[in-house]
Amino acid sequence: MSRDKGNVSTTPYNLASVVRGLYGRVARQLDLDPSYVSRVARGERQSEVIEVALEREMRRIFGLAKRNHNGNAPSANSHNRAGKKTRAAKQASKKARQ
Repeated sequence: MSRDKGNVSTTPYNLASVVRGLYGRVARQLDLDPSYVSRVARGERQSEVIEVALEREMRRIFGLAKRNHNGNAPSANSHNRAGKKTRAAKQASKKARQ
């Protein structure tokens, strides 16, 4: 994932990793503290601006997840934890090039 200007420019390999940064991304977009965004999300505070931003970001995440689920993006299984291709992924890539 790219951290340029707080935007995710590539499709995530792991949905949990994208959701994990949700409050931080919304907070950066609105120039707020992530803990305040979290409080609004939990219903402890109210802010229509934050709720709209959270909803917009969630729609974007679900759109990415849907694209990823439909096979239009790289599979999480084709990379190990270090971000390197697994042997099976290398072989599949080699076959695709031939």
